[in-house]
Formats: sequence, C-alpha cells, structure tokens
Amino acid sequence: MNKTTIPGLSKSRYLHGLQCSKYLWLETWRDNLKNDCDESTEEILAQGHRVGKFAHKLFPGGIEIPHEKSDKAVQLQQTQEALKNSKVIYEASFRHRGVFVRADILRKVRGGWELYEVKSSTKVQDCHYDDLAVQYHVISNAGVRVTKAHLVHINSSYQRKGALDPHQLFSIVNLTDEVLARQAAVKQQIAAQKKMLAGIEPHVLIGPYCYKPYECAFTGHCWLHLPEKGSVFDLVGNGADCFQLYREGIKKLTDIPLDRVEGKQRQQVEAAKKKQTIVNREGLQEFLDSLRYPLCFLDFETFMEAMPSYDGQRPYQQVPFQFSLHIQKKPGGTLHHHDYLAPPNVDPRKEFLAELLRVIPEEGSVMVYYKSFEQARLKELAELFPRKKKQIQRLIDNMVDLIVPFRSRHLYSWKQKGSHSLKAVLPAFVKGLRYDDLEIGDGGAAMQAYHEMCALVDNPQKLDTLRKHLLAYCKQDTLAMVKLMEVIDGKAGK
Repeated sequence: MNKTTIPGLSKSRYLHGLQCSKYLWLETWRDNLKNDCDESTEEILAQGHRVGKFAHKLFPGGIEIPHEKSDKAVQLQQTQEALKNSKVIYEASFRHRGVFVRADILRKVRGGWELYEVKSSTKVQDCHYDDLAVQYHVISNAGVRVTKAHLVHINSSYQRKGALDPHQLFSIVNLTDEVLARQAAVKQQIAAQKKMLAGIEPHVLIGPYCYKPYECAFTGHCWLHLPEKGSVFDLVGNGADCFQLYREGIKKLTDIPLDRVEGKQRQQVEAAKKKQTIVNREGLQEFLDSLRYPLCFLDFETFMEAMPSYDGQRPYQQVPFQFSLHIQKKPGGTLHHHDYLAPPNVDPRKEFLAELLRVIPEEGSVMVYYKSFEQARLKELAELFPRKKKQIQRLIDNMVDLIVPFRSRHLYSWKQKGSHSLKAVLPAFVKGLRYDDLEIGDGGAAMQAYHEMCALVDNPQKLDTLRKHLLAYCKQDTLAMVKLMEVIDGKAGK
C-alpha cells in the first residue's frame, strides 16, 4: 500500500469520515471491499439526481458546470469563469487545501453569494448541517463570500395540481447560523481526517453508526465476523441493547444470558436456545372465531416518488398500482384468484379502485398482513374519490390483520428470528413456498420494477416479462396468507 500521495477529501468523503473514521480509511485504501450497489440504492441515487436538477427551476437561467465527463481542474476553471459572468450557478466546484466540494446552487446577491444545498428528504437532518458546513468552509476559503447557507428539501404536504410547481414542492430553510457555528469544528475535523488517512487502519468496533445517518458501504466487510445465522443482532424489540451485548463479547443469540432479557426478547432467546415453536391454542382459536366467510386475502403493491407525477398526489405518497386477491367462500373451499396491475405511465388509482371494488365481496373478512398499510391507502383513495367513500369504508371495516396471532406470539417459531414480517413467518411454517425463487422478492423490488416498466414503453418484450414477474410476486403474497391461515387452523385444533 503506497501512501506517499494521500487522495484529497471531498464533501461525501468528509461526511463518511464524520460517520466513522474506518469508513473513510477503507474507502481510501481498500475500496475493493465495498458492498455491491443494489438496484434500490441506484434508484435512490437517481431520484436524488432528478430532484437536484428540478430544483434548478427555483432559480432559473443559471449556468451549469458539467462534471460527468470533465476532470476537476476543468470544473474549477469553468466555475471561476461563471462567477464573473452569471448570477446563478449550478454544480459550482471549489477546492481548498485538498478538499473539493460541489455546490448544488449558488445565487449572486448584494455582497456575495447565497448557497443552496438540495436534498430529496422531507426535513432537515443532523447530517445536513455538516454537509453545508464543509461546503461553506471550502467555498469561503476559496475566495467567495457566502452570505447565507440554505437547505432545500421536499415539502411533503404539497399536493400536485396541474404542472409541478418547484416553489411549492420545495421548502427552503436558512441554516446560516448553525453552519457558522460549526466552522472551527470543520477545520479541526479535516486535519484529523488527513492525519488518520496517513496511518494504519483505525480499530473501530461495529456500532449504530454503521447505519446512521446512512448505511456504510463496508458493512459486508466489517460485519463478516458475525455468525451468518443466529447473530446477537437478530434480537428484536426494546430492552437489552444488541451493541452492548456485542461489546461484552456476545456474538450469538443463543449465548445471551436469560437474566439479561425480559418479555418477548426473553421468549425469543429461549425459543432459539431450544429451537422451539410456541403455540397458544386459545389465542389462535379466538382469532379464528373472529373471522367470517368468505375469506378474502388481499395485498397491495405501491410506488412512491419525490416528485409526484399525477394530480392529487403528494411527495413520497404510497400510490397503489397492483393488487392480488384470493377468495375462499367456505372452510376448505376452492380458492378463486383475481389480480390487477396498472399499465405504465398513467395514474393507476381510479382503475385500481374500480377493479378492486368490482371483484371483492361486500361481506366476509378481508385478510391483510399489517392492515394499517392497506387501510391508509384506501383512506387516501376515499379522499380522492369521495363518491366511493361508503364502499371503501365497508372494505376497511371488514379488514382483519393476519399479523395479529404472530405479533401476539400466539404462534412463534425460533426460525422467525424475532420478526413477525410475512417474509420471516412464511418460511418458518410453510415449506415449498419461497420468495427466493421469484425474480421479484420484496416490495422494494416490486416498486423498482414498476418504475422500470414506466421507462420501457419502447420495449414491449421486456415490459411483458416485468408484468409477469410482478403478478407472480403479488400473487405469492396472498397465497402465503392462505397457507398461514391453514397453519393457524391446524395449530389451533391440535
């Protein structure tokens, strides 16, 4: 490892160093150990880029400094020219003593320039202060007077009506005082990071900072020493702190002393030690007695986006685009399946609701898994389509949450690892029904697939393939609920 030339810092590398010094060191000297970038991460990055570009409309007519195909020296030179000739600059580049930053928006005002950092989040977060502070440090020391430092974030209460309005979509927050208060700390931190990079790999134990404010890109490397199955970090719920147990040398869930855990945490550890399944027949029977036929097993898939595409849509609102429905009219009866998947690039909500209300019975129990999600979506649809409010409310009133017997631990297997999510419960009790065999295996992947569908209007073959994968995934979710109901019925009767 040749450290004769230590790479300079950038804004992102500086922030990584604040999160964890080992993160920055590995990023500098062992970049090959990074986690693979999955599709959902790529989509988040792409969305952030789209939000940043749209924010230019807040201050139109500026000069953008291109950076994708030019080196930093060219960007710095072009920025200096823009400072002389423009009142608004996008992606302006600056460097001071080996630290490079790129400002989302600079706006010329009397006495200097205002700095605007654009984020796709819906509120100011702690790390945003440090983000702006290091930019202010570099830009100011590069000879540009920064009069104010602002954060631009998504206004989650905005509801689109007509053309997307940047002045309503974004909220602008003045963070100048907080940024100025951090300037001495920024200078000290930069010096500390440069010194750290010149030395050996820092010894840093894993901790909450591995995932806060964002997941570190080296968790796969730093967490490799933990057991692949049955780690202490499988412990869920409030009570014992997993990181405290880990610092005491406890790595396995089964090594946790029972006197260190209480309630459901103790139940989880005991079940893991004994490889036990817990069955409360009375609780299961009480759940079964609350049901009315026909049983309707229902699941929604949704997408969300920072910049709403359709009228009546808010930023990051969960918009339903697909459902699967299995109907069983009597105990042990034949299953009847219905599904719906919206075509791409049209507002799916009206047709989604019409099709759902057409096929679902007015009576009986509507089984969902984590019903607050589906209920919230239906209430939003009732707000959008008030004429359907009575029908929607009847559907909401008929809903029964299949998660209840698992969350209440009336039925619990050590294989669930403390989780009562559908993806954890299903393999613990049902053999042969797996998500690993599907091309789309979770809600995040389904959302990503729908976004991809919307970009494939000129590729009908791939579009058809994605539709088949989405239909298969959503159908499996409701079939999984059917199978779990059979398990509950069987365990209650034993």
